[in-house]
Amino acid sequence: MTLFILMSLLLVVVLLALALKPLWTQQRRLAGILLLGSALTIGGLYWLLGRPEAIGYKAPQATEQTIEQALAELETVVREQPMNLEARVLLARSYLQTGKPEAAQPHFAEALKLAPDNTGLMVDYAESIFRAGKPDVPDPRAREWIDKALAAEPDNQRALFFSGILLLQAGQPKDAAAVWEGLLPRLDAATAQALLPQINRARVDAGLPAMAMPAVRAVSISVDIDPALKSATPPGGVLFVFAKRLDGAGPPLAAKRIPLTAFPVQLQLSDADSVMPTDNLFSQSAFVLQARISASGTAEAGTGDWQSMPVTLQSDKLAPVTLILRRNP
Repeated sequence: MTLFILMSLLLVVVLLALALKPLWTQQRRLAGILLLGSALTIGGLYWLLGRPEAIGYKAPQATEQTIEQALAELETVVREQPMNLEARVLLARSYLQTGKPEAAQPHFAEALKLAPDNTGLMVDYAESIFRAGKPDVPDPRAREWIDKALAAEPDNQRALFFSGILLLQAGQPKDAAAVWEGLLPRLDAATAQALLPQINRARVDAGLPAMAMPAVRAVSISVDIDPALKSATPPGGVLFVFAKRLDGAGPPLAAKRIPLTAFPVQLQLSDADSVMPTDNLFSQSAFVLQARISASGTAEAGTGDWQSMPVTLQSDKLAPVTLILRRNP
């Protein structure tokens, strides 16, 4: 399986270049944008390939596989297990990423019958329709599925990204630029830097001036000790400042680990401090901020820690926040 994945990584790059060759000669911008979009989707394919046992697929122990053999085996799994959603999605995404969007489409359509509310599949299906079409001829089906995804999940980054592509394809560069400009602050720094030139090309086509990279969106935080305890010395440990969902579920949205020095401590939290790349701080409309001195030096709360009261902040109403550390009762 390791060899298969390595072969796949190499072949996907080669096949994408071949599949997009007509775009390079007709519409270089769309080709470049589409290659960028592949980076947003291919991670999910690799994640699924890393756990083939979930779909009932077992790689032969002593033989090398080609892409065609792997796809044929996946087709067999899907044919024998038509309700196996993970296998069907893996097959569809494999076809999409190896330059066979027409073959991917029926599998995405069937997957959406099994999971009709899955916005990721809606975007995948729209992408397969777009890739299978002509660069200069918009396909209303792709627009329909992107609109469905955005209606269900307005902040879906991939849906917004492909919405801009479809607007550009339809000859609406001003609208495409506006969609991407709204998306830009939510992306990590590397992806934002890759998208900015596409935004500026769309802006120039629309008769608008080029734009600079916007300032990083961040919340400013000051961490201090309860004035009544100024004479007390916090336990030796590490300061953690983190943001969590309103319901407290899951890992932190963003976090920083800071060695103890003098107080107050000044810092900022932004999407660059996100713990999970797919779950950024500003993907939430609101979040809860908190600080803790960990006596053990680990992120888990424990006996002897000092902790602040939680503070709730709205993403669209950022203001400096002060967190006051107190001994845990």
